[in-house]
Parts: sequence; structure tokens; C-alpha cells
Amino acid sequence: MKIEVIYLLRQNEFEKVLADWATDKNIDYKQVNIDDDNLTETVDGIVIFHENHNFNKETLELHDSLTKHNKLSYKVDINGTLAATSSNFKMWVDRNKAKKLLFLGDNAVAQNENFERFLKHIC
Repeated sequence: MKIEVIYLLRQNEFEKVLADWATDKNIDYKQVNIDDDNLTETVDGIVIFHENHNFNKETLELHDSLTKHNKLSYKVDINGTLAATSSNFKMWVDRNKAKKLLFLGDNAVAQNENFERFLKHIC
């Protein structure tokens, strides 16, 4: 798995956990604005981290906007089986050659102990 850049939208607990993880793994990360007109040219795809398919409206709207522009999309249920979830994600990244990904999730995901386990398992 070779992700070059992770894009993050806001500075909340979810993004802080990801920024710390990316720094530790020598993966570049950048803050972007949801209203950035160039977002569709900037990212290869979107990865949504969730618990049991709970998505907020903003996340779904951004997902729909990016997929309408033929961007990759992947959803990670962090309450799923760790081995299957992490291996499927790694295969998806490799198969699609996704290098620049927008990662989305909320604070509840960041507080879930499975999220950190997932991050440790994928790199």
C-alpha cells in the first residue's frame, strides 16, 4: 500500500488522530477546504470511516459530489472484522493505485478503539 498524501477537511479529533498517524508513517497530509473548487482535481478518491453506516449529511454530499466526477470511493466500517477490513482496504488502494485520498470521519470514530487498531494494521 502506497498512499502519498492524505487530505483532511477540518481540525477535529478524527483529523488529529490521522495527522499524528500520517506523521509517524511518513505520509504527507494536507488540510483542504470542503468548498475548494479544485478538490475533484486534487484527490484520487474519498475514504469514509464510519461506525455501522452512520454518515452525516456533509459527508454524504461530498461523497456524492466526488463520485459524480468519477473519483474512487471506499467506506471503512471500523466495527467490522479487523483482518478483513484492513486487508480489503489495502487491496482497494493497491488495485486502484490510489495515491491522494481524502479521509473523512467524525469524532466518534476517533474515539473508537478499533480505529487505532485499524490504522496500526494497514501500515
